[in-house]
Amino acid sequence: MGRQEKLGALVDFLSQSIQFFYNITRSLGAPNYGLAIILFTVAVKVLLYPLTYKQLKFMRRMQELQPKAQEIQKRFKNNPEKAQKAVLELYQAEKVNPFSGCLPLLVQMPILFALFSALRSFFDPAVNPGVNMEHANFLWIPNLGLPDPYYLLPVLVAAATYAQQRVSTVNPQDQTQRTMLIVMPLLIGWMSTHFSAGLALYWVVFSLMGIAEQWLLRRQPGQVKEEVSAK
Repeated sequence: MGRQEKLGALVDFLSQSIQFFYNITRSLGAPNYGLAIILFTVAVKVLLYPLTYKQLKFMRRMQELQPKAQEIQKRFKNNPEKAQKAVLELYQAEKVNPFSGCLPLLVQMPILFALFSALRSFFDPAVNPGVNMEHANFLWIPNLGLPDPYYLLPVLVAAATYAQQRVSTVNPQDQTQRTMLIVMPLLIGWMSTHFSAGLALYWVVFSLMGIAEQWLLRRQPGQVKEEVSAK
């Protein structure tokens, strides 16, 4: 199966999943595709929870190593290459993979791309004659298949992205991370003005659930720290 066929299969699966959750809302007497997208997002977040938990443990370990890493950078401030090599050796000695924290994002990206395509065709009656456009509105949004005409969702996307990055930042004092903390939410918020409102809704709910996950897991530091130390 080629790459395009795999993407097409994922798009079809996501479309069927949204229809499945829509059928659930209909059986509950509240048929709405916005509620279906929220339920779909919750399901995705639950499935990705093991990766999220591993990411939190990774972040906690990185935070513990920050003082040592900063000391190395100060020691070799005139030799960035040597500083970088020494920091990588520190991570290797402590058995920490600095790239393991990217795994949830790498898993999430194909879902986002496929969901972008799925929602673009899902709310098009010419492509999906089974869609009930009477239930394609949500709160102030007249059509989840089109961008939010009032730009409220893009603002929420930017705010939710900022909040999630804020609680996920390993070293808030790092200039690069501080810059990304501002640039990324603004960039993603601007991009979401061109997304379907359904995709923007997915992003907001996913980000808010991510913040809630981190808050809940950080209230159990003993268990997380114990598992990190055991690695």
